[in-house]
Parts: sequence; C-alpha cells; structure tokens
Amino acid sequence: MVKIVHVNIETPLSLSDAQTTVLIIENPSEYYKTVSELLSEFEEGGGNYIFSLDEKPVSPSSIGDMIADIFDFEFNDRKIINLLYKYLESHYLGGDGIIAFNRATGAIGEFFENLFVPSDFALEYNELQPSDLFKACSVKFSKTYDTLLEKIICYINILVELKRSKFVIFVGLRSVLTDEELTVLYEHCEREHIGILLIESTKVRPLLPRESAVIITQDLCEILENFPDM
Repeated sequence: MVKIVHVNIETPLSLSDAQTTVLIIENPSEYYKTVSELLSEFEEGGGNYIFSLDEKPVSPSSIGDMIADIFDFEFNDRKIINLLYKYLESHYLGGDGIIAFNRATGAIGEFFENLFVPSDFALEYNELQPSDLFKACSVKFSKTYDTLLEKIICYINILVELKRSKFVIFVGLRSVLTDEELTVLYEHCEREHIGILLIESTKVRPLLPRESAVIITQDLCEILENFPDM
C-alpha cells in the first residue's frame, strides 16, 4: 500500500485499491499550496511530502502519477512516449522482431548506398535504431475513448503496463464524474491494484461507500469521515 504523509496533515493518506481517500481542503490558500507542492514532488522531489510503498520511502514519480488538470492531460506527452518506446523496444529485442528489423535496416542501408553513388562527395548515415523508427513513423497512442471516464481508464491501463504504477492522484475529479462513473473507475482500479487519491476544494456531494475523506476546514482543523474503522 502507498502512503503519503506531511507534517501539516495529521492523518496519513492511504492509497488503497479497495478504498479511495478523498482529501478535501476548504481553505483556498492551503488548497493551492497542497496541489502545488505535490506537483513539485513529482517534478523535482525533495519536498515536504513523504511517499512510501509497503513502509519503504519511494519517489512518487517512479510508482505513480498526478493529474492536476483533468481537462488537459494527454497520453502522448514526452515522458509517456519515451516509456512506450522503451516498452516496444524491450519486447522487440526479446522476440523474433529482431530478424524483421535487421532485414528492414539492411534494405534501408542498401537504399542509402544506391542513393549516394551518383554524388561527387562522401556521405554517411547513422545505423537505424528501433527508437529512430518509432520517432520517424510517429508511433503514438490512438484515441480509443469517447468519454472522460474511458479516457481515464485508458490512461491508467497505460501507466500500469508501461510504468507498473501503484497509484494516481486526481485533482477535482469528483466535480466532473458522476457517482456511477466514479464507482466504475474504483472497481477498475481495484482490479488493476491501483490506489487513488482525490484532492478536492469542497465536498460537492455525499461520499460513496468506497470513499474515505480527510477534510481540512477553513480554519485548518482536520475532520475524518467514512473511515472503515470509525
């Protein structure tokens, strides 16, 4: 299980695949500070949040992801595409694809040799690597979803397959998904063994049975709601 602790939050945030933690921060400045600091943890590390997996400290970016803008997240950003290329290359190197690739590079080499023959100057080229081919052909994820829920599930599947992710943090998710959609998402994450942390600025509606809330009030008091042991 992934846990997140911070000196200003008394209750550790547990990211379980069976129960979703919702961090509700009603104080606007504290809400902004929390989201900003968490984003910084993923980009730079070394902040005031401590992430652990099975009680061992870990870098959050190595085992998870954070979606701060639910309206603008993409599968085909540079980091995800690099992971995709490594994934494809590792599978290619471990199978019969190496024979087909060598055949293709041989044909490309012959093409260049013939191309250079009429030239009055010496030319050379770099031997093609699998990643070069992926970039040249713009290999990327195709859109196979029609709704936000489907997009999120696709993204989680990508993280699980490429990164072996253990958790995802979402900002403002309860404001854009219905209870029925959230339930579908939670059930999918349980099957994939993915923990979820939701960060919200207000409690927009009652919690679902699978949600437990840590509420930071306007005056920075801490209230727990719907925790299994309560």
